[in-house]
Amino acid sequence: MEYLNGVVLFVLNRYKGERSISAVYHLLRGKKSSQTIQDARLFDVSFLFGMLKHLNRNQLQDVTVNLVNEGSLFQTDQDRYVITQDGNSALQTFVSTHPFPMHLNGWKYHHLADQFWQRLSLYVQSLSYSVHNNMNFYPVMKDELIQGWVRNHFPTRSEDRVKIAAELYQEVTHVLEKQPNYLATFFVHRLSGVGRTGLTLQQTATEFRITLEEATIKFYGVIHACLTFIQTSSDYPLLASLAADEHAEMPLTSSTRQTYELLMKGLTMDQIVNKRQLKKSTIEDHLVEIAINVPDFSIDPFVTRQAQQSIKTASQETKSQRLKTVKEHLNHKYPYFEIRLTLCKEGVQ
Repeated sequence: MEYLNGVVLFVLNRYKGERSISAVYHLLRGKKSSQTIQDARLFDVSFLFGMLKHLNRNQLQDVTVNLVNEGSLFQTDQDRYVITQDGNSALQTFVSTHPFPMHLNGWKYHHLADQFWQRLSLYVQSLSYSVHNNMNFYPVMKDELIQGWVRNHFPTRSEDRVKIAAELYQEVTHVLEKQPNYLATFFVHRLSGVGRTGLTLQQTATEFRITLEEATIKFYGVIHACLTFIQTSSDYPLLASLAADEHAEMPLTSSTRQTYELLMKGLTMDQIVNKRQLKKSTIEDHLVEIAINVPDFSIDPFVTRQAQQSIKTASQETKSQRLKTVKEHLNHKYPYFEIRLTLCKEGVQ
């Protein structure tokens, strides 16, 4: 099975016919809408958020048609599909032969991963040339902000450069030793230095005889592993400095962050609606996004403990994350907002 076909089949299986093929597109492209963010959490596919930004609708349409024609999908509505028995068998084979990288976490790291990689790759290239007393090279990263950051954080003394190069090598090696060999090799092929030019993702895919989609997810699997180790251990000070970003503590969208800051000042939801001159439904979307991304954020002021338990039980009994299904099971006792907030917060825990 083609790798992209397997990824799409995996997501549709998680969606259980409750979301459209467009929802798959927005997830893999990383659309920062409240619906996409909430669905990613509800259906436990947030690790794939934004992992295939190059995906276009025609590609996805072709994949869907192929999966239907081969009997892996059954169309239930204009834009909705459920996985068939044959599709489930194909999916199990795909997952066992193409396991997703252990540390892949698209939503958690989407705001950090690219910047971290750009800094790391240029820093490694610069160190490699400098320890060989050769600073005449074309920087692998053209972004002026990235170049400026590396320039400002680059050691000025030659002896410090040698020392830091050795320390960074040890940190990266330690991370790669914890990865499957093929992932480590894959990652190293992308790094540039004296006597070697790192490969692009497409070139790496060609080198390893895999698709661009598989290459992309494998690569980000290693980047996310680096970021995970940085956050859970103090053994990677240099890598941590490359990942540092004072504006990226929580992956909240800009408008949601403003709402969060007002909440922290003690304003109620109604007060925030009035102050920001936004619809109540918009602020509700913000609260759901905050509940997903801020671990210690309590939803108790918005949903009673009894209501939370009833909603969780209804979701378990119906085996569904679909808001309408849960609402009907509870005889419409609770509004959609309370159901949505509870289920999304439950997915975090």
